[in-house]
Amino acid sequence: MKSTLDCIPCFVEHALHVAKMVTDDTEKQLYIVKETLAKIVSLEMEQTPPEMARTIHSIIRNITGVEDAYSSVKFKSTEFALELLPRLEKYVEDANDEFEARVRLTIAGNIIDFGADIHFSLDNAEERILEVMNMPIGIDAVRTLKRAMELAPDILYIADNCGEAVFDSLLISPYKEKTTLAVRGFPILNDITIKEVKHSGLDKLPKSIIDTGDATPGVILKYSKPEFVKAFNSASLIIAKGQGNFETLSDTDRPIVFLLRVKCPVVSRLLNNSPKGSLHVIPQNIAL
Repeated sequence: MKSTLDCIPCFVEHALHVAKMVTDDTEKQLYIVKETLAKIVSLEMEQTPPEMARTIHSIIRNITGVEDAYSSVKFKSTEFALELLPRLEKYVEDANDEFEARVRLTIAGNIIDFGADIHFSLDNAEERILEVMNMPIGIDAVRTLKRAMELAPDILYIADNCGEAVFDSLLISPYKEKTTLAVRGFPILNDITIKEVKHSGLDKLPKSIIDTGDATPGVILKYSKPEFVKAFNSASLIIAKGQGNFETLSDTDRPIVFLLRVKCPVVSRLLNNSPKGSLHVIPQNIAL
């Protein structure tokens, strides 16, 4: 997904928001915003929004020395999700359609995003997660996903945010013997890295775990390490969680299913003006 003019104010707002998170020094905050604006001046609109986020966070790290701006947020999100997980597992157990419930609740966790939504709070997150049991979802797409997961000899599951990743276990667990979990290579936003995998309860669940080798809040193959690129290009089925993965991989020719909640107007328009928070299962290049 290419950047649009509507992305530009979001880039600036995000840069200022994170600058204020990591430093009280107003001169450094101003420097971060100015450097971000300088990058925007030369921005190629062919770039995806997550690629610009990668650039912004590189600026922030270089100016402040803070490597993981969202460290405490990631810990709190994971603790919140671990506490809620047994309740979600009960929803799955009691559901008329167990697979659909797993998909709904896995996508539900995608609302835990402090990057795309700078006003997000854990205070009302439980309500926003549980509401998905009564929200519209593409049933045909869910059935396609189920069939694809059943038939695929191997699955590459690309995770997104901390907290949300705890709920990924609901969808991974029935297919754990053939699933490789992929996480970010370096801290970026509140996305999960290898460091948070164990805390999220995912360290022993999938067949194997790899990281992208990159600090993009999505997947850009030219920045990714060879091990990940090989896994991506050889996977029988790829499942990509979250808006960042959708924004960076929507043009791929690989067999992929995106699972996400809409969080911004640009993505909303791309998905037929879907409302903010809506659930999406988007199969691409899936031949059954």
